[in-house]
Amino acid sequence: MIKVSHLGRYKDVAVLLAKHRGAVGRDPEAADDAELEGDAAALAADLEEMGPTYIKLGQLLSTRGDLLPPPYLHALSRLQDDVEPLGFEEIERAVSVELGVRMSKAFASFASKPIASASLGQVHRAVLRDGRVVAVKVQRPGVREQIVDDMDAIEEIATMADEHTTMGKRMGFADMVAEYRTSLLAELDYRKEAANLRLIGANLADHDRIVVPQPIDDYSTGTVLTMDFIEGRSVRSIGPLGQMDLDGAGLATALFSAYLDQTLVDGVFHADPHPGNVLLTDDGRLALVDLGQVGRISPDLQDTLIKLLLAIADGRGRDAADATIALGQQLEEFDEDAFRRDAASMVDRNRGQSVEELQAG
Repeated sequence: MIKVSHLGRYKDVAVLLAKHRGAVGRDPEAADDAELEGDAAALAADLEEMGPTYIKLGQLLSTRGDLLPPPYLHALSRLQDDVEPLGFEEIERAVSVELGVRMSKAFASFASKPIASASLGQVHRAVLRDGRVVAVKVQRPGVREQIVDDMDAIEEIATMADEHTTMGKRMGFADMVAEYRTSLLAELDYRKEAANLRLIGANLADHDRIVVPQPIDDYSTGTVLTMDFIEGRSVRSIGPLGQMDLDGAGLATALFSAYLDQTLVDGVFHADPHPGNVLLTDDGRLALVDLGQVGRISPDLQDTLIKLLLAIADGRGRDAADATIALGQQLEEFDEDAFRRDAASMVDRNRGQSVEELQAG
């Protein structure tokens, strides 16, 4: 249903879609690389300008290779969440109101300059009265209301697209948006993120090279999250020379093992592991941070994933196809016979290749 209060947002989305109407489903062969890369960069910039809801939407789209060609995935995956930080007075007021105590009573020190500033909140280094160094994540005032209003408008547009366009009927945009809304609103509840930190931290406790910061409950609320401060730097910031001094293979194996355990054993996993959310600590470990988004996998789905991995490892293409079909939702135009042939051929072609030779995508 069209809402008069959302007319401005309808216009913004309509302009965005008209400007980049060729992005979704576009054939990369139909345009040269420069044209694709230029439009992809422009799309990322436009989403960034439209605010936090659309920045997060762009980050989500960067994982959807079924919707966008590679240049768009690359541009959106680099979409920055860095924004102008709030003034310290506003942060101090928000923390004091949420914790119910003056900042000077709760903390021995609290850095006025944030160590990270994103569209949903910003993070400051602080020291508790007992000397413990912590990171304090503070949500931007009013951001929840803005996102709820944006998502209402986006859901209405997605529903109209599903009802009146061929692509909408095929892709089911409304279901995608509903899932995105649930995930985004969960990310705005810092109590849930604190629970995620505790759960995944406990699940990965036996992984010596992986660390998860733990929350300090007495200093955390729905919009303020206080947790261990991790000394380290984003893996994105490590240049070629720095990489030479690392045990890269060992760290990659440790991270891969941690994710296998999360998905196939624990059934709960860190769902936003982009390079900015994986830190190389000063003592040579990897820290998983920003656990606002987690994914959950049912035991039945875990069994199917294991069957898929074993089928690929053993070169059983038809079994791999069966497992993949079971994982997905079949659309009207799904050609099962063709899919089975293609899957079997792909598994057979890659059988016996080393990790270096495989094309993971």
